[in-house]
Amino acid sequence: MQERLSNIGRPEYEFTSQKVLLFLTGVPLSGKSTIAPLVAASVKSCAIQSMDIFRLMAQELEKTKPEKDRNPFVHYGSCDSYKLVGDGQYTQRGLIDGYMAYSRAVSSLLGLVVPKLEAQGVQDLLFEGVQLAPDIIEPYLKGKDARLIILRTNEPKLLSNRREIFGDNAEMEERYSTERLLVLQDEILKQGKKIPSDKVAVIDNIGEYTETASQVLQFLSKTGLIRQIG
Repeated sequence: MQERLSNIGRPEYEFTSQKVLLFLTGVPLSGKSTIAPLVAASVKSCAIQSMDIFRLMAQELEKTKPEKDRNPFVHYGSCDSYKLVGDGQYTQRGLIDGYMAYSRAVSSLLGLVVPKLEAQGVQDLLFEGVQLAPDIIEPYLKGKDARLIILRTNEPKLLSNRREIFGDNAEMEERYSTERLLVLQDEILKQGKKIPSDKVAVIDNIGEYTETASQVLQFLSKTGLIRQIG
């Protein structure tokens, strides 16, 4: 399967249903935005929707509300929302609580969008984003054609990805410190254990991206969501 991924643009898989919902999550710098296109390119008619668009939509929606009713978490991110929790000082508990509040604020729009997808003719969609915490996504996994993939990585990979994306930016080094990212990763993994094993897969992304994408495809195939074309 890994060799087949070299032929990007020529999908060799197709969905076994026309109402598939895939959710790909993981901490920042875990490789989600790289893995998602590799998976989508390997499965016929698989579209990608980044949750960053939902974040922008949420920000605009909050502007329409009276100022006292606005949710401030939409203007923060997964690693700095703790500033709105308690006294705003960093703690591991505050980091997790802030992350969940931020994720709920952004992912709340899924409740409006997902039920309307079929009516709009949108099918077989892969949502990608750090905001897709398992506790939030669990209700969307009730259908037989929905799956959650959690990317798990390690400190060397996080450091490498941070350096590649942000260089030596001190502010980004602090915001996306490996200590904070690994705390959030442990929380995401803990939440994932509550979901039935046929609905969720924890995929390690510590080596080649094509190998990671291959493991995602293997999970989707094993659980009957995709099949080889022809």
